Amino acid sequence: MENYNHDIEKELGFRPKLHPMFDNIENNEVLSPEDVANMLKVSNETVRRWCRTGKLPNYSFGGKYVIIGSDFKEFMRNARSRLRGKGSIRH
Repeated sequence: MENYNHDIEKELGFRPKLHPMFDNIENNEVLSPEDVANMLKVSNETVRRWCRTGKLPNYSFGGKYVIIGSDFKEFMRNARSRLRGKGSIRH
């Protein structure tokens, strides 16, 4: 699914739903890499790497990263696995 087009999904209104654990995150909430790492049970360095590479949208100043709630939720929607249908052909 490396060439999956998320924009078509958005355009057609077929965006995946987020897990309820993300419901408490306000769109304008400011999260640290540590906050994100704790929620996802990954290392702080993993989240910082996502920030450095642009995979996770963020603001950076003085070597510190901050992630806005709406950007984090969009990151999670895009990271959501899309299951193939039972009859689909695998390449």
